[in-house]
Amino acid sequence: MYALLLFGGPVSVNHIGGGLTVGTRETFVKLKAWPRIGILVNQLRRLLDVQLARCVEDGSTLAMGGKNPVIQAMLSLLTNDGLSA
Repeated sequence: MYALLLFGGPVSVNHIGGGLTVGTRETFVKLKAWPRIGILVNQLRRLLDVQLARCVEDGSTLAMGGKNPVIQAMLSLLTNDGLSA
């Protein structure tokens, strides 16, 4: 589920009716989820985008493992499917 949310395309949040839409107008998947899940996933994706852009500008590599909280959060979501370890 979180792999789809993190890497499946744009995530749109339906704040009134609840639920999320992943993908584009032509190809999409609708999911039942609390709106806050979509908001948090979008923010996590933005944080990763900023870090990747910084790495491209600096010519550096992205710190993996316990050194990078964004990567740790993404790995935890993917490994445990959103459940606490």
